[in-house]
Amino acid sequence: MRSKKYLALLLVVMLVSILAVGCGSDDTPNTDEPATNGNEEKEEGEKQEGEEVDGTSSATFGLDEEQYLTFVLDAEPSTLDPSKGADNYSNTILLNVMEPLLRLEEDSDNNTAIAAAGAESWEANEDGTVWTFKIRDNTWSDGVKVRAQDYEYGIKRSLDPDTASPYSWIIGDIKNASKVNSGELPVDELGVKALDDETLEITLENPTPYFEQLTYNRTMLPQRQDIVEAQGDKFGTEIETVVFNGPFTLSTWVHNSELILTKNESYWNAEEVLMETVNLKIIQDENARLNSLTNGEIDGSATNRPEWREQFMANEDMVHYEVVNPTTFFMFFNTQDEVFSNANIRKAFSAAVDREELANVIFDGIHTPAYGWVPPTMNIGDDEYRSLVDGPVEKLVKEEDPVELLQKGLEELGMDTDPSKLTVTISLGGTDQWFRTYGEYLQQVFNTKLGVDFQVQQMEWPVFDSNVNKGDFQIGYMSWGADYNDPSNMLNLFRSDAGAIGTGWVNERYDELIDLAGKEMDVAKRLEYFREAEGILLYEDAAVAPIVFPRSNIFRYEYVHNLGINPFSTQGYKNAYTWFREPAN
Repeated sequence: MRSKKYLALLLVVMLVSILAVGCGSDDTPNTDEPATNGNEEKEEGEKQEGEEVDGTSSATFGLDEEQYLTFVLDAEPSTLDPSKGADNYSNTILLNVMEPLLRLEEDSDNNTAIAAAGAESWEANEDGTVWTFKIRDNTWSDGVKVRAQDYEYGIKRSLDPDTASPYSWIIGDIKNASKVNSGELPVDELGVKALDDETLEITLENPTPYFEQLTYNRTMLPQRQDIVEAQGDKFGTEIETVVFNGPFTLSTWVHNSELILTKNESYWNAEEVLMETVNLKIIQDENARLNSLTNGEIDGSATNRPEWREQFMANEDMVHYEVVNPTTFFMFFNTQDEVFSNANIRKAFSAAVDREELANVIFDGIHTPAYGWVPPTMNIGDDEYRSLVDGPVEKLVKEEDPVELLQKGLEELGMDTDPSKLTVTISLGGTDQWFRTYGEYLQQVFNTKLGVDFQVQQMEWPVFDSNVNKGDFQIGYMSWGADYNDPSNMLNLFRSDAGAIGTGWVNERYDELIDLAGKEMDVAKRLEYFREAEGILLYEDAAVAPIVFPRSNIFRYEYVHNLGINPFSTQGYKNAYTWFREPAN
């Protein structure tokens, strides 16, 4: 376990002021694993601390006396209200300042495993429908004890229809969740109950094999009822409106500029959190971000632009990681809009996109064209879902003519069938050069292929997010990453009661299929339910238009360690640390 590994590391640091590990003068030591867990015997030929290798003196390295990191957020977090946020920027902060029931920890091989967090232990009954969590001794940042009631309140608030949580759908497996969220039943009927201050009981509608993976979602984070009610609509908008119980507190929040995380000394596992400070600068312009990385002003960033990628790969002081993300970049349509209420018009805009060309022109050939909604790397049973199910958009592109679809849709709406008389606007949640380039590309595509007057509207992410939630858009563009490794995570987004992506789309057969898949334990049957559902979503109704499945090229300076790269990991910065390294004389 990672906790044992860190305990061993701390013991070594206490015993010796400088760690010396034998290595060749041209080699970088494997400092991702600075110490064993204390249970393994030293294997023959393994290097001892301070010894020479091939007659070469060892380099000196060890923990930096000051533990701090500086990274970048691409945009301002929309809110720190766990029940109301849906963007990744907010989630990045929440995972570090709040303590979920469980976490998904990442080992040195980037494999993940469920680990205790806010709950020190947990168990399920025989059929897996009742889960009991023992809440550990932990303290809020204002000195108040963390109780099981805080987790109960947080979950119930996320499903309370008055909250209008965009992520409530993800915990729809809890007993009565759907009826509570729709207002059919009172919140007290939800299958979540604090039996006492240290015991939380959660009852599910049906056995749910991936339920443990839901426990670290933001909708299940603890919330203090007294704080939420006292702050009202201001809750989550400023530091002084929230309290924290995670490994860090948020000590600074300069909107649209910088957030600073500071180690939480009241955290239950504070002695194993080595990182003292994490500065998160908000820099939207990619060139500015990457220049900051080049100059050492930040400690890591991601880029897929060839010229930058090549530069950083040639930098011996940096470590390169290529990550296949369980994420989909997509356009989505407001089906409540007069024009995009028509399925044929939505299909026309989806079919008009040349995803191969777009992947090469806009994404430099790094990302993969997306013809399905569920991204690669996501499994159903032991198999990758995408290897078993063809992408429905591929059929749409091959079989349908975009202009004919558009004209048919306009005729069905009783509108002029001349595409040149139709004005359509896409909303983009970013204002930097990349979004300008992307918008211009889409404008050219739809002006040329469909003959419409295609307009591009750029705005800051919080404004975009607010407009989408209000239904104030025609076409939107964003990405969505999976929270757990099952197709249900991506396909549940479009249940009519989900409200996660603001399409306003409702399809009864789709809802039925997702419900059936959620109750089915047979993998083959679940696969067929998901196959039909994805076909309805992307081919028959075209509520969204997937564009590409992304890959990320991440670059960090070599002194940064134990900062995970697995997209499903939720450990945040709590296990991170930095090393100094001084070459031997």
